[in-house]
Amino acid sequence: MQPKSPRTGFLRRVLRHAWTDLRPLVSGGDAAPLSHKEAKLWSLILSSRHVPFRMRRMDASMGGGYVIEVQEWFAERAAGEITLYFEENRPDGAVALPDLRPVGGLDSTVAGLALLVVFYVLYHRVYPGLGLYPERWVEIGSANGSAILSGEWWRAATALTLHADGPHVLGNAVIGGVFIWLAARRLGGGLAWLLTILSGVLGNLVNTVVLGVHHDAIGFSTATFGAAGVLAAITPFTVGGGVHGLGDGLTVSRIGRFISNALIPFGAGLGLLAMLGAGEETDLGAHLFGFLSGVALGLAAGLAAARRGVPGRAAQLWMYLPAAAVPAGAWALAWLA
Repeated sequence: MQPKSPRTGFLRRVLRHAWTDLRPLVSGGDAAPLSHKEAKLWSLILSSRHVPFRMRRMDASMGGGYVIEVQEWFAERAAGEITLYFEENRPDGAVALPDLRPVGGLDSTVAGLALLVVFYVLYHRVYPGLGLYPERWVEIGSANGSAILSGEWWRAATALTLHADGPHVLGNAVIGGVFIWLAARRLGGGLAWLLTILSGVLGNLVNTVVLGVHHDAIGFSTATFGAAGVLAAITPFTVGGGVHGLGDGLTVSRIGRFISNALIPFGAGLGLLAMLGAGEETDLGAHLFGFLSGVALGLAAGLAAARRGVPGRAAQLWMYLPAAAVPAGAWALAWLA
Protein backbone atom coordinates (compact mmCIF):
# COMPACT_ATOMS: atom_id res chain seq x y z
CA MET A 1 0.00 0.00 0.00
CA GLN A 2 1.32 3.42 -0.91
CA PRO A 3 1.46 6.05 1.89
CA LYS A 4 -0.80 9.03 1.33
CA SER A 5 0.42 12.59 1.35
CA PRO A 6 -1.09 14.69 4.14
CA ARG A 7 -4.27 16.55 3.18
CA THR A 8 -4.32 20.31 3.65
CA GLY A 9 -6.90 22.97 2.99
CA PHE A 10 -7.56 24.21 -0.52
CA LEU A 11 -6.56 27.84 0.15
CA ARG A 12 -3.36 26.76 1.87
CA ARG A 13 -2.40 24.61 -1.11
CA VAL A 14 -3.12 27.50 -3.49
CA LEU A 15 -1.39 30.25 -1.55
CA ARG A 16 1.48 28.25 -0.11
CA HIS A 17 2.97 25.82 -2.63
CA ALA A 18 4.27 22.99 -0.50
CA TRP A 19 6.55 20.62 -2.43
CA THR A 20 6.31 16.90 -1.79
CA ASP A 21 9.08 14.35 -2.35
CA LEU A 22 7.78 11.60 -4.61
CA ARG A 23 10.17 8.88 -3.42
CA PRO A 24 8.09 7.79 -0.39
CA LEU A 25 4.92 7.75 -2.47
CA VAL A 26 6.41 5.60 -5.24
CA SER A 27 9.03 3.43 -3.56
CA GLY A 28 8.16 3.50 0.15
CA GLY A 29 9.18 5.56 3.13
CA ASP A 30 12.80 4.40 3.30
CA ALA A 31 13.56 4.83 -0.42
CA ALA A 32 17.10 5.88 -1.31
CA PRO A 33 17.77 9.05 -3.30
CA LEU A 34 17.45 8.68 -7.05
CA SER A 35 20.42 8.40 -9.37
CA HIS A 36 20.75 10.99 -12.11
CA LYS A 37 19.48 8.48 -14.68
CA GLU A 38 16.43 7.61 -12.56
CA ALA A 39 15.69 11.27 -11.89
CA LYS A 40 15.82 12.06 -15.62
CA LEU A 41 13.43 9.17 -16.33
CA TRP A 42 10.93 10.36 -13.71
CA SER A 43 11.21 13.87 -15.13
CA LEU A 44 10.40 12.62 -18.64
CA ILE A 45 7.39 10.68 -17.36
CA LEU A 46 5.98 13.71 -15.53
CA SER A 47 6.72 16.04 -18.43
CA SER A 48 4.89 13.77 -20.86
CA ARG A 49 1.84 13.80 -18.55
CA HIS A 50 2.03 17.59 -18.01
CA VAL A 51 2.60 17.31 -14.26
CA PRO A 52 4.58 20.25 -12.77
CA PHE A 53 7.69 19.12 -10.88
CA ARG A 54 11.16 20.14 -9.89
CA MET A 55 14.37 18.11 -9.70
CA ARG A 56 16.65 18.84 -6.77
CA ARG A 57 20.14 17.58 -6.09
CA MET A 58 20.83 16.48 -2.52
CA ASP A 59 23.88 17.69 -0.63
CA ALA A 60 26.69 15.24 -0.05
CA SER A 61 26.04 15.52 3.70
CA MET A 62 22.54 14.15 3.07
CA GLY A 63 23.77 11.20 1.04
CA GLY A 64 23.83 12.82 -2.40
CA GLY A 65 21.57 11.77 -5.26
CA TYR A 66 18.46 13.48 -6.58
CA VAL A 67 14.83 13.92 -5.58
CA ILE A 68 11.80 14.76 -7.67
CA GLU A 69 9.30 17.02 -5.97
CA VAL A 70 5.77 18.06 -6.97
CA GLN A 71 3.22 20.39 -5.47
CA GLU A 72 0.97 18.83 -2.88
CA TRP A 73 -2.15 18.59 -4.95
CA PHE A 74 -0.24 16.88 -7.81
CA ALA A 75 1.40 14.33 -5.50
CA GLU A 76 -1.04 11.44 -5.91
CA ARG A 77 -1.38 11.96 -9.64
CA ALA A 78 2.39 12.15 -10.13
CA ALA A 79 3.00 9.03 -8.05
CA GLY A 80 0.28 7.20 -9.98
CA GLU A 81 1.77 8.15 -13.36
CA ILE A 82 5.24 6.92 -12.39
CA THR A 83 3.88 3.71 -10.86
CA LEU A 84 1.75 3.06 -13.96
CA TYR A 85 4.77 3.58 -16.21
CA PHE A 86 6.80 0.94 -14.39
CA GLU A 87 3.87 -1.50 -14.34
CA GLU A 88 3.33 -1.17 -18.08
CA ASN A 89 7.03 -1.54 -18.87
CA ARG A 90 7.79 -4.40 -16.50
CA PRO A 91 9.20 -7.38 -18.50
CA ASP A 92 6.85 -10.35 -18.47
CA GLY A 93 9.26 -13.14 -17.59
CA ALA A 94 12.22 -13.90 -19.80
CA VAL A 95 12.04 -11.97 -23.05
CA ALA A 96 13.69 -13.71 -26.02
CA LEU A 97 15.29 -11.02 -28.12
CA PRO A 98 16.54 -11.78 -31.64
CA ASP A 99 20.27 -12.13 -31.99
CA LEU A 100 21.16 -9.34 -34.39
CA ARG A 101 24.87 -10.08 -34.46
CA PRO A 102 26.19 -11.01 -37.91
CA VAL A 103 26.59 -14.75 -38.49
CA GLY A 104 29.71 -14.44 -40.65
CA GLY A 105 32.47 -11.89 -40.69
CA LEU A 106 35.00 -10.29 -42.96
CA ASP A 107 37.65 -12.95 -42.40
CA SER A 108 35.90 -15.65 -44.46
CA THR A 109 35.38 -13.25 -47.36
CA VAL A 110 38.96 -11.98 -47.36
CA ALA A 111 40.36 -15.53 -47.15
CA GLY A 112 38.40 -16.75 -50.17
CA LEU A 113 39.20 -13.72 -52.32
CA ALA A 114 42.86 -13.87 -51.30
CA LEU A 115 43.00 -17.39 -52.74
CA LEU A 116 41.50 -16.09 -55.98
CA VAL A 117 44.16 -13.37 -56.28
CA VAL A 118 47.02 -15.72 -55.29
CA PHE A 119 45.92 -18.23 -57.92
CA TYR A 120 45.92 -15.47 -60.54
CA VAL A 121 49.48 -14.52 -59.61
CA LEU A 122 50.66 -18.14 -59.69
CA TYR A 123 49.15 -19.18 -63.00
CA HIS A 124 50.34 -15.98 -64.73
CA ARG A 125 53.93 -16.98 -64.06
CA VAL A 126 55.79 -19.13 -66.56
CA TYR A 127 57.13 -22.53 -65.48
CA PRO A 128 59.03 -23.89 -68.52
CA GLY A 129 60.24 -26.99 -66.67
CA LEU A 130 56.67 -28.04 -66.01
CA GLY A 131 55.33 -26.86 -69.34
CA LEU A 132 52.99 -24.42 -67.63
CA TYR A 133 52.14 -21.11 -69.33
CA PRO A 134 49.29 -18.66 -68.74
CA GLU A 135 47.92 -19.36 -72.20
CA ARG A 136 47.74 -23.07 -71.41
CA TRP A 137 45.61 -22.47 -68.32
CA VAL A 138 43.15 -20.38 -70.35
CA GLU A 139 43.14 -22.93 -73.17
CA ILE A 140 41.98 -25.80 -70.95
CA GLY A 141 39.96 -23.82 -68.40
CA SER A 142 37.94 -21.11 -70.14
CA ALA A 143 34.17 -21.37 -70.52
CA ASN A 144 34.48 -22.43 -74.15
CA GLY A 145 30.97 -23.17 -75.38
CA SER A 146 32.00 -25.86 -77.85
CA ALA A 147 34.05 -27.72 -75.23
CA ILE A 148 31.39 -27.47 -72.52
CA LEU A 149 28.67 -28.72 -74.84
CA SER A 150 30.99 -31.56 -75.85
CA GLY A 151 31.14 -32.78 -72.26
CA GLU A 152 33.82 -30.67 -70.55
CA TRP A 153 31.34 -29.30 -68.02
CA TRP A 154 34.08 -28.57 -65.48
CA ARG A 155 35.05 -25.50 -67.51
CA ALA A 156 32.03 -23.74 -65.98
CA ALA A 157 33.93 -23.84 -62.67
CA THR A 158 37.52 -23.36 -63.85
CA ALA A 159 36.56 -20.28 -65.86
CA LEU A 160 35.59 -18.53 -62.62
CA THR A 161 39.21 -18.58 -61.44
CA LEU A 162 40.76 -17.18 -64.67
CA HIS A 163 41.25 -13.45 -65.36
CA ALA A 164 42.68 -11.45 -68.23
CA ASP A 165 44.79 -9.02 -66.16
CA GLY A 166 45.32 -7.49 -62.73
CA PRO A 167 42.49 -4.91 -62.85
CA HIS A 168 40.12 -7.68 -63.94
CA VAL A 169 40.83 -9.89 -60.92
CA LEU A 170 41.01 -6.97 -58.47
CA GLY A 171 37.71 -5.54 -59.70
CA ASN A 172 35.98 -8.87 -59.25
CA ALA A 173 37.59 -9.31 -55.82
CA VAL A 174 36.44 -5.90 -54.58
CA ILE A 175 32.90 -5.95 -55.98
CA GLY A 176 32.38 -9.62 -55.28
CA GLY A 177 33.81 -9.22 -51.82
CA VAL A 178 31.11 -6.72 -50.88
CA PHE A 179 28.25 -9.04 -51.90
CA ILE A 180 29.81 -12.17 -50.41
CA TRP A 181 30.52 -10.35 -47.14
CA LEU A 182 26.94 -9.08 -46.89
CA ALA A 183 25.58 -12.55 -47.63
CA ALA A 184 27.98 -14.07 -45.10
CA ARG A 185 26.67 -11.72 -42.40
CA ARG A 186 23.21 -13.25 -42.87
CA LEU A 187 23.92 -16.88 -43.77
CA GLY A 188 27.47 -17.50 -42.55
CA GLY A 189 30.71 -17.54 -44.50
CA GLY A 190 30.73 -21.19 -45.52
CA LEU A 191 27.18 -21.21 -46.86
CA ALA A 192 27.63 -17.83 -48.58
CA TRP A 193 30.74 -19.04 -50.41
CA LEU A 194 29.14 -22.34 -51.39
CA LEU A 195 26.11 -20.57 -52.86
CA THR A 196 28.35 -18.06 -54.65
CA ILE A 197 30.45 -20.75 -56.34
CA LEU A 198 27.42 -22.85 -57.28
CA SER A 199 25.59 -19.85 -58.73
CA GLY A 200 28.67 -18.96 -60.79
CA VAL A 201 28.96 -22.49 -62.16
CA LEU A 202 25.24 -22.72 -62.89
CA GLY A 203 25.27 -19.29 -64.53
CA ASN A 204 28.11 -20.29 -66.86
CA LEU A 205 26.35 -23.52 -67.80
CA VAL A 206 23.04 -21.82 -68.59
CA ASN A 207 24.82 -19.07 -70.50
CA THR A 208 26.64 -21.64 -72.61
CA VAL A 209 23.42 -23.46 -73.45
CA VAL A 210 21.78 -20.19 -74.47
CA LEU A 211 24.67 -18.70 -76.49
CA GLY A 212 25.92 -21.93 -78.04
CA VAL A 213 29.28 -23.22 -79.28
CA HIS A 214 30.79 -19.88 -80.30
CA HIS A 215 30.76 -18.45 -76.80
CA ASP A 216 33.93 -18.25 -74.67
CA ALA A 217 34.59 -16.33 -71.42
CA ILE A 218 36.67 -16.17 -68.24
CA GLY A 219 36.30 -14.36 -64.92
CA PHE A 220 34.76 -14.48 -61.47
CA SER A 221 32.11 -11.90 -62.39
CA THR A 222 29.48 -14.60 -63.00
CA ALA A 223 29.90 -15.69 -59.38
CA THR A 224 30.01 -12.04 -58.28
CA PHE A 225 26.55 -11.45 -59.72
CA GLY A 226 25.53 -14.80 -58.30
CA ALA A 227 26.44 -13.47 -54.84
CA ALA A 228 24.37 -10.36 -55.59
CA GLY A 229 21.43 -12.60 -56.47
CA VAL A 230 21.87 -14.61 -53.26
CA LEU A 231 21.90 -11.40 -51.24
CA ALA A 232 18.79 -10.08 -52.98
CA ALA A 233 16.93 -13.34 -52.40
CA ILE A 234 17.75 -13.77 -48.71
CA THR A 235 17.16 -10.13 -47.73
CA PRO A 236 13.33 -10.49 -47.44
CA PHE A 237 13.91 -13.33 -44.96
CA THR A 238 16.14 -11.17 -42.77
CA VAL A 239 14.23 -7.87 -42.48
CA GLY A 240 14.68 -6.54 -38.94
CA GLY A 241 17.49 -8.94 -38.05
CA GLY A 242 17.55 -12.72 -37.83
CA VAL A 243 16.05 -15.19 -40.29
CA HIS A 244 12.27 -15.11 -39.81
CA GLY A 245 10.70 -16.59 -42.95
CA LEU A 246 7.34 -15.27 -44.13
CA GLY A 247 6.06 -14.17 -40.73
CA ASP A 248 2.60 -14.83 -39.31
CA GLY A 249 -0.93 -14.36 -40.62
CA LEU A 250 -2.91 -15.49 -43.64
CA THR A 251 -1.01 -17.04 -46.53
CA VAL A 252 -1.97 -14.21 -48.87
CA SER A 253 -0.76 -11.62 -46.36
CA ARG A 254 2.51 -13.47 -45.78
CA ILE A 255 3.21 -13.73 -49.51
CA GLY A 256 2.31 -10.08 -50.05
CA ARG A 257 4.58 -9.03 -47.20
CA PHE A 258 7.42 -11.11 -48.61
CA ILE A 259 7.00 -9.60 -52.09
CA SER A 260 6.97 -6.06 -50.72
CA ASN A 261 10.15 -6.74 -48.74
CA ALA A 262 11.76 -8.25 -51.85
CA LEU A 263 11.08 -5.35 -54.22
CA ILE A 264 13.93 -3.13 -53.05
CA PRO A 265 16.73 -5.75 -52.97
CA PHE A 266 15.64 -7.27 -56.30
CA GLY A 267 15.40 -3.84 -57.88
CA ALA A 268 18.81 -2.92 -56.51
CA GLY A 269 20.29 -6.12 -57.93
CA LEU A 270 18.83 -5.51 -61.37
CA GLY A 271 20.03 -1.90 -61.27
CA LEU A 272 23.53 -3.08 -60.41
CA LEU A 273 23.37 -5.56 -63.27
CA ALA A 274 22.44 -2.74 -65.64
CA MET A 275 25.26 -0.49 -64.40
CA LEU A 276 28.13 -2.95 -64.00
CA GLY A 277 27.18 -5.99 -66.00
CA ALA A 278 26.25 -4.65 -69.42
CA GLY A 279 29.38 -2.98 -70.79
CA GLU A 280 30.75 -3.47 -74.28
CA GLU A 281 33.45 -5.93 -73.16
CA THR A 282 31.38 -7.76 -70.55
CA ASP A 283 29.43 -10.97 -70.83
CA LEU A 284 25.89 -9.79 -70.14
CA GLY A 285 24.47 -13.30 -70.43
CA ALA A 286 26.86 -14.71 -67.81
CA HIS A 287 26.10 -11.85 -65.45
CA LEU A 288 22.34 -12.18 -65.93
CA PHE A 289 22.25 -15.94 -65.52
CA GLY A 290 24.67 -15.77 -62.61
CA PHE A 291 22.36 -13.30 -60.89
CA LEU A 292 19.24 -15.40 -61.58
CA SER A 293 21.04 -18.55 -60.41
CA GLY A 294 21.97 -16.75 -57.21
CA VAL A 295 18.36 -15.69 -56.72
CA ALA A 296 17.13 -19.28 -57.07
CA LEU A 297 19.75 -20.66 -54.69
CA GLY A 298 19.24 -17.77 -52.28
CA LEU A 299 15.49 -18.38 -52.10
CA ALA A 300 16.11 -22.05 -51.32
CA ALA A 301 18.69 -21.14 -48.67
CA GLY A 302 16.40 -18.50 -47.15
CA LEU A 303 13.48 -20.92 -46.87
CA ALA A 304 15.71 -23.62 -45.37
CA ALA A 305 17.23 -21.19 -42.86
CA ALA A 306 13.79 -19.89 -41.89
CA ARG A 307 12.61 -23.44 -41.18
CA ARG A 308 15.72 -24.95 -39.58
CA GLY A 309 17.91 -21.98 -38.68
CA VAL A 310 21.26 -20.82 -40.01
CA PRO A 311 23.99 -23.51 -39.88
CA GLY A 312 26.30 -23.25 -36.87
CA ARG A 313 29.98 -22.38 -36.90
CA ALA A 314 31.15 -26.00 -37.25
CA ALA A 315 28.79 -26.60 -40.18
CA GLN A 316 29.97 -23.36 -41.80
CA LEU A 317 33.57 -24.59 -41.68
CA TRP A 318 32.58 -27.85 -43.32
CA MET A 319 30.77 -25.93 -46.07
CA TYR A 320 34.05 -24.34 -47.06
CA LEU A 321 35.25 -27.76 -48.20
CA PRO A 322 32.80 -28.20 -51.10
CA ALA A 323 33.07 -24.49 -51.91
CA ALA A 324 36.84 -24.92 -52.38
CA ALA A 325 36.57 -28.45 -53.78
CA VAL A 326 34.38 -27.44 -56.73
CA PRO A 327 37.01 -25.28 -58.52
CA ALA A 328 39.91 -27.45 -57.27
CA GLY A 329 38.26 -30.65 -58.52
CA ALA A 330 37.33 -28.97 -61.79
CA TRP A 331 40.97 -28.08 -62.40
CA ALA A 332 41.99 -31.63 -61.63
CA LEU A 333 39.58 -32.86 -64.30
CA ALA A 334 40.79 -30.19 -66.73
CA TRP A 335 44.41 -31.34 -66.48
CA LEU A 336 43.53 -35.04 -66.58
CA ALA A 337 41.20 -34.76 -69.57
